[in-house]
Amino acid sequence: MKKKLMILLIAALFVAMVFSTGCKKKFDITGVWTVNTSILGMTIQTQVTFSGSRDSGVFIDDTDLTGSYTVNGDNVSWEYSLGAVYTGVVDNDNSMHGTKDGYITGTWTAVR
Repeated sequence: MKKKLMILLIAALFVAMVFSTGCKKKFDITGVWTVNTSILGMTIQTQVTFSGSRDSGVFIDDTDLTGSYTVNGDNVSWEYSLGAVYTGVVDNDNSMHGTKDGYITGTWTAVR
């Protein structure tokens, strides 16, 4: 009886491993980020604080400019109330990068 139970347990574990999709942790943008924006040959550094859910919310930077953000998988986007739009991708839990569109275009990186 013990042998059959052990074989059944091993088979169940094997099936669970085969059909497991994994549990990739969902990216959470909330918190304080240091954003370096490269425009016109200069790099401008700002601190941006994102608050809300993992999928959407609002932000404020260290100059008190505000806007809203969305996250879809590894894609991030945030738009300032004045119109600048930052879009990009997540590198890892503490790094992302992308492009800035608006009055002046450029690129950006962010770390926390």
